[in-house]
Amino acid sequence: MPRNLSNGFVFKDERSGHWRAAISWQDEDGRQRRMTRNTPVACYPDRVSRKTGKVTRDNRGKGAAEDFLREWRDEEVRKDEELSGTVSCETPVYRYVLDYIDMKESTGNILASTADGYRWYAKHLLGTELGKTPVGQVTARQIQEFERDMVQDGYGGNTVSHTHVLLKTAFIRARRLGDIPSNPFDLVDAPKRPTKPINSLDAASVRQLNQTLGSVADPFSTAVLLALMTGMRQGEICALRWQDVDRVSRKIRVSHALTRANGTFALSTPKTRSSARTIPYGDELARVLEARARAMHGEREAMGLDWDEGLFVVGSAVTGAWKSPMALGQEWRAFVRVARLVGSQGEPPRFHDLRHTFATMAIGSGVDVKTVSAILGHSNAAMTLNVYADALADSKKVSMDLMGRIMSAGLS
Repeated sequence: MPRNLSNGFVFKDERSGHWRAAISWQDEDGRQRRMTRNTPVACYPDRVSRKTGKVTRDNRGKGAAEDFLREWRDEEVRKDEELSGTVSCETPVYRYVLDYIDMKESTGNILASTADGYRWYAKHLLGTELGKTPVGQVTARQIQEFERDMVQDGYGGNTVSHTHVLLKTAFIRARRLGDIPSNPFDLVDAPKRPTKPINSLDAASVRQLNQTLGSVADPFSTAVLLALMTGMRQGEICALRWQDVDRVSRKIRVSHALTRANGTFALSTPKTRSSARTIPYGDELARVLEARARAMHGEREAMGLDWDEGLFVVGSAVTGAWKSPMALGQEWRAFVRVARLVGSQGEPPRFHDLRHTFATMAIGSGVDVKTVSAILGHSNAAMTLNVYADALADSKKVSMDLMGRIMSAGLS
C-alpha cells in the first residue's frame, strides 16, 4: 500500500554541519512514522548577539535543502508506485520475498540493518526449486524439502529457523493480500532453533575483570562497567549521551542505539517499545559515571570548549564523535586476552556476555524476573525466563534450601 507521505521539512543538523530532510506518514496501524536523510547542503550556526543575546537565524542553504527534499520525496513516491501491484500469485517466491522486505523497509517498519539481514536469509532461495516456484503454487512438501536441503548443505539451525520465519511472514502477507488462497506454511512445523548456552562470568571472573580494568574514567572501562552493572546492550552503551543520564535521581534513559546498516553504524531509536526504558543505578556506577564526567570536563576545558550534554558518555570529549560498537568489541577481545577471562562455557566471553552476567547474577541474587526483564528491555518476562532458565533454577534451589532451614527450625 502506498504511503501518504507528508510534504516534509528541513532542519539543521549541527553535528554533521548539513541540512537534514524529514518526511512523515501514518502506517497501516495508525502509528506515525518518520524518516530523515542528510542533504549535501551545508548549514551554518545561528548568530547570537553578545550584547543583547538576540538570536538571528542563519538560513543559508535552506532553499537548496528544500529542493533536495522535494526530489527525495518524489523518489519515494515513485518507489511506492513501483512496489504496489508489482507482485501476484504468479511471482516467483524469491522475488516475492524481496518485495516484502523492500515494503517493510520503505514503510519504516524495520531498520535498514534488519532489512539487510532479511535479504541475506532470502538469498538462500537463489537457484532452488522453491525460489523459482510461483507463490500461488508452493506446497508444504516443497517447503519441507527446501529446509531439509539447507540442513544437508551444512547451514546451522539458527539460519534455517530464521529463513523459515522470514518466508512464513511473507506468505502471511500474501494470504492477507489475496495473492494465495491459503498459507502452505501453516502445514509445516517450524524447525527447532538450537539454544546456545549462556557464557556468563562468575563472581571470581568479575573480580578478575575489575582488577584488570584499572582506571574507570576512560571510555572503555566505563563501557564495560555500564554493561556489567546495567545489562545494557553494546549499541545502547555507545549511543548513550549525558543528556540521558540523570545523575541526581540516578537513572539512565535508554532512548537510542547504534545499529549497523549498509556497512556503517547509524544512530537509531530502539527496535521495540520495551527496549526504550529507564534504568536506575546505585552508588558504584554513580562513582564510575562521575569519574568519566570529570575526565571529559577536563578534556573540554583544556581545549577551551564548553560542556555539551549531547556528548556521548563513552565517545570523544573533544570531537563529540561516538565510539563505534565494532571498535568497542575489538578493544574487549584484546582485554579478554590480557585478563585471561573465561566464561561459564569455558570460552572467552563476548562483550554481550557482560549483559548475560548481569542478568544471571541479578536472578541468582534474588531479583525477581519481571524486574530483570524490564531492566534488560525484554518484551516480556517469559523471554527472560527462557533465556536464563538455568540461572533461575539455581536461584530456586538456593531459595528452597533457605526455606528448608527456616521450616525445619526446632526439629531434632
